[in-house]
Amino acid sequence: MPDSLTLDDAAFTIRIDPARKLLDIDLRGLWDPAIVARFRDALATMLGRLPALGCPLGQQVTLFDMTQFAVQPREVLPLLEQIAANPGVSSRRIAIVANSMLLKMQAKRLAPNIALFEARDPALAWLAEDGPAPR
Repeated sequence: MPDSLTLDDAAFTIRIDPARKLLDIDLRGLWDPAIVARFRDALATMLGRLPALGCPLGQQVTLFDMTQFAVQPREVLPLLEQIAANPGVSSRRIAIVANSMLLKMQAKRLAPNIALFEARDPALAWLAEDGPAPR
């Protein structure tokens, strides 16, 4: 079994770490509807690989690193919201790393049950725990 699987795009990278049952996603730049569609399809592809890697769908934890992601235009937000609301992409825990207050507010509106962090290490530590989300 591979140590990890990676899907790279100019606007995002999606990695699976099977040992930690972790979906590690980096988002970059300013998106348009075409990029959102590419991301949606790539995410579905990577989620589809989880069961073969020993992780039942929905039992994974997900880290979104948005430190290189721009505050997104209004036309993109409903498309991202549709992805976030899809029960087929739900994770046991979701952590977002962002350094922009406006981006954090946007993320919280799209997915209210997430935990927000300033850095990767605390986010990864929280994803490995079983306790409640930080406030």
